[in-house]
Amino acid sequence: MSFNSRHISKAGARIMEQLAHPTPGVARKRELEALRAVPSFLRPDLPRVMDPAKRYRTPQEWLFMPGDRVVIMRGPCRGNIAVVREHDRNTNGYLLDESGPQRTVVVPREFWQEGQESHVVAMPQALRRQDLRLVAEIESPQDDGKLRTVAVDNVMFEGEYYDKWYRRKMPYRCVFGQRDLVIPWPRPEPQETGTLGTDPGVAREQSFWVDSLVRGPIPSAALATVRNPHSKYRRGKLTPRDIKRLVAPEMPAMPAMRQRKNSSQHKKQMITDEDIELIGSRVQQFLESQTTTTPK
Repeated sequence: MSFNSRHISKAGARIMEQLAHPTPGVARKRELEALRAVPSFLRPDLPRVMDPAKRYRTPQEWLFMPGDRVVIMRGPCRGNIAVVREHDRNTNGYLLDESGPQRTVVVPREFWQEGQESHVVAMPQALRRQDLRLVAEIESPQDDGKLRTVAVDNVMFEGEYYDKWYRRKMPYRCVFGQRDLVIPWPRPEPQETGTLGTDPGVAREQSFWVDSLVRGPIPSAALATVRNPHSKYRRGKLTPRDIKRLVAPEMPAMPAMRQRKNSSQHKKQMITDEDIELIGSRVQQFLESQTTTTPK
């Protein structure tokens, strides 16, 4: 949240800056004051994480996913093995099943759930990550490879793979210091398809194809209903009016150029054998006349 302190005094700008960026003590005091207006059965067990960047998002940050078995290390339920049911994303906490810690609260009738018959209800308490240890079944080399339930002090993540149940890439969860001991992720509970939802089998069916020169967006059988079959652009013929528009007009020519063009279009006469003999005789007569008139 930011404030425009251009039109206020320096003291006012300093106060507005303190309100926008409170110290941890002031932020905690505000949270306690806000919790006073919240009913006891809705109050969180752990302090709220005010900075969104510090809230857990990825499996590497949570370490334990819903369905994992964990052992409680602190508190009145220390030593109990419980199952993680839900993540409290506002406090980075874990809500366990009936084997975990619970608190008794009084719920008003307007907040009763379906099937509830009493005002007093036991609600699970959220636990922190450092209060839990992962429980897994690992093969024991001392007992000929039999599975033993052990508590893992710490885990590490190596590589990634695509998990078909989570439908995304998940890291390999291994025992810290032993990469060959991989602890699989729990299978999430199947979610029922809602009234307005689509069944996964139907969603995986291909119902869209990219348009291309081979596959057009309109089926060939439907082209007659989309295009006008009597359109002049579909006949493949040109009318005199179209030709007049497409052909450029001829430029007017001068009379001399017109006469030259007409003369060039006349047919050339072919010389016959009689014409050749006539020309030859005339040339011979000319040559003979020249020889007779030459002085000796």
